[in-house]
Amino acid sequence: MQKFIRKPSIDMEVGIVVDKDTTLDYSNDNVEQTLKDLVFKSITKVKGDGFESEYHTTIYLKEGDVLILEEDGRGYIKPVEEFVTVKEAIEELEHIKDI
Repeated sequence: MQKFIRKPSIDMEVGIVVDKDTTLDYSNDNVEQTLKDLVFKSITKVKGDGFESEYHTTIYLKEGDVLILEEDGRGYIKPVEEFVTVKEAIEELEHIKDI
């Protein structure tokens, strides 16, 4: 009997790995974001037909957390799923190739 895994995604995202010294100031039409001392703050503005909303979010990050950039949308986001670098993904696959 053979063993199978899901086909790895080759979709790549732009982002950063956070450490205690990472600082960030980012804005677009939808968001204003800052990161300092592992505290990530985001103000998101949403406008629609007959409504406007503004959301203030604070996320307390840990060193090693990844933020992915959606330039035309939400700005930097902390994804729910785990992201790794291409090198890390290859290393993980190398470990299981002979199983």
